[in-house]
Amino acid sequence: MKWYRADLHIHSVLSPCASLEMSPKRIVEEARRARLDLIAICDHNICANGCYVRRLARGWPVVWLGMEIQTQEEVEVLAWFEDEEACCALAEEFYALLPDVPCQPELFGDQVVVNEEDEIVRVLDRLLLSPVPLPLEEVVRRVEGKGGLAVPAHVDRVPGGLLAVLGLLPEGGWPQAVEVAPWTPVQEVLSRYPELSGKAIFRSSDAHVPEEVGRGWTELFLSAPTLAELKAAIEGRAGRQVRPGPEVKEGL
Repeated sequence: MKWYRADLHIHSVLSPCASLEMSPKRIVEEARRARLDLIAICDHNICANGCYVRRLARGWPVVWLGMEIQTQEEVEVLAWFEDEEACCALAEEFYALLPDVPCQPELFGDQVVVNEEDEIVRVLDRLLLSPVPLPLEEVVRRVEGKGGLAVPAHVDRVPGGLLAVLGLLPEGGWPQAVEVAPWTPVQEVLSRYPELSGKAIFRSSDAHVPEEVGRGWTELFLSAPTLAELKAAIEGRAGRQVRPGPEVKEGL
């Protein structure tokens, strides 16, 4: 068992709101600079660039595929996967469901798939910032049905945060863990939302530019950087732990 430093919410150039500098190669460079052991690439409603980041990293850092999915309630959910095929299959499902609204690069930004050599291999025309026309419960069901882990993103933040948008947690056991914004002190969010007491809390960078990679992180005490181990840590089993890193100044 050892501590792993993880940043599980990083956008690539495929997200229209992210910098064109966020290529797979640059993400790996910045993750290594930040001494990250584990990262997840979570572009909006799609995951294609995560495949190239994983190939470039070659285990340093370990790379999970992911997405930041916006539900019909406009709640944003992180989906983390080890299985590349499962994540890509779900991403194709979501992309097909997105409204047929074209991305206007001059307005929203570019949506490009970039390979290991910084070459553009695909341009996505349908706007990725649109909500998937599915309720929160169904999005979580589909993620978990493919073997992924669904965690509400920056739960305290507008736009997109589950509690900031809806004001309450869904009925039932989900979520067991939440992500807070990079700049929110944990005690502040627990004071504001006491219903989060006892849940695992993650902090990530939500990086959109290279300098943000690793600005927020979570320390994970695991026997290996796997999704099964992470689930055990969220449940507090056998000494495994989730420990959010310190907050950063807002805007940094």
